[in-house]
Amino acid sequence: MTNLPNMRIKQITVKKLFGLFDHVIPLNMEERITIIHGPNGFGKTILLRMLHGLFNGHYTIFRTIPFKEFQVIFEDGDYIKVDFPRQKERKDSNFPKLTFHKLNSSDKPPSMTLAPRNLEPMPFLSDLIEHEIPNMERVGINRWQDRITGEILSIGDITERFGHYLPSRYINANVKDENLREEIREKIHIQFIKTQRSLSLSRLPKSRDKSPQMVAAVTIYADDLATTIKTKLAESSQLSQSLDRTFPARLVSLTNNGNKLQENELRDKLTQLESKRSRFKAVGLLEKEEDNSFQIPQHIDEHTKNVLAVYVQDVEQKLAIFDELAEKIESFQQIIKNRFLYKKITIGEEEGFFFSTHDGQRLAVTDLSSGEQQELILLYELLFKTKPNSLILIDEPEISLHIAWQTQFIRDLEAITKLGSFDILVATHSPDIISNRWDLTVELKGPEMSMVV
Repeated sequence: MTNLPNMRIKQITVKKLFGLFDHVIPLNMEERITIIHGPNGFGKTILLRMLHGLFNGHYTIFRTIPFKEFQVIFEDGDYIKVDFPRQKERKDSNFPKLTFHKLNSSDKPPSMTLAPRNLEPMPFLSDLIEHEIPNMERVGINRWQDRITGEILSIGDITERFGHYLPSRYINANVKDENLREEIREKIHIQFIKTQRSLSLSRLPKSRDKSPQMVAAVTIYADDLATTIKTKLAESSQLSQSLDRTFPARLVSLTNNGNKLQENELRDKLTQLESKRSRFKAVGLLEKEEDNSFQIPQHIDEHTKNVLAVYVQDVEQKLAIFDELAEKIESFQQIIKNRFLYKKITIGEEEGFFFSTHDGQRLAVTDLSSGEQQELILLYELLFKTKPNSLILIDEPEISLHIAWQTQFIRDLEAITKLGSFDILVATHSPDIISNRWDLTVELKGPEMSMVV
């Protein structure tokens, strides 16, 4: 089993981007949020795409964007460099070379040329691409357009980026290259929240059409949350059955060995458990059944104390399953409550989340305004879809957001990063997004401005 990546990026540099710009971006290691800003055309979005491409095997970006060198430095001193070999070393000047330098290694750094993958000539490949690979549209002989990004891709580009959709016999990959790709992926997980985020590709469960379709992302995320809650409930139910089977034996063992909890500790724990159970009901993780909570008697004999001690241990284990998810849902609800002033969000295992108006009328998530949908998507991605130790790239979070929401955005990020162990790199044009946190910013400058500094 592959270990979760746990190494953070310390600095990103690019030289002669578009033949012109040299950018150095140190990431904020303490507060874990870094904001890059600058005029249009200085490369903010391109830098995010290069980062995402590097760590997700989407190397087309390095073959289509002019640059001299791109480098990512990790906090342990390792670094990855993509550049063009010197003239005398070049075998093919069209393709950049990737090298992975390790601080404590005396070996020659592993490397690979970022040329498109070789493809075995197989029949029916074009039909396979059309039916199996998301959102590809043929625009010429062996040329396809990605309808999401607008990029024109060759068959080699497509198999490089979407090869996991194709049978392995269609791809002739270099084993050494594949090992290096995997090593890079394991170094850190990069998640890119793009500007085009209101729609997402999905295979609809009730559709006979097996090909992916464009679906409102808010609908997908509502279903995703419902599935997550059901999974946790099933996990809790399975644990409950196991604890119920062993309850008599554990009670006898505790009776024979003596209960270590004092009466006042038992009362405190029972009160805390009832409070946690009420909290979980409020966020939609437990059903709001009639109040069946028993009253703790004023005096508790030894036998009852033993029973209650085992009960407390069991309930603590059952409820602990929901701790992390409950914390995320509470943050989700609180931010939504502060933003969506005249709408109420309801969360539960059947629909994940849905909204209602101030007078109680149900409102489909797709009927929310574009700004509300953008806010939902950003929040859901950050709270529920982010892996630990990731670097999250957010491009232009200000899209469709009211200025008042923009000024709150960084504060929301600060609250969210406290729940998870990840870093965030934001690209923005909006001073309202930055608000009063210019200390988190890195300005991308042109060559004349750089010379002055």
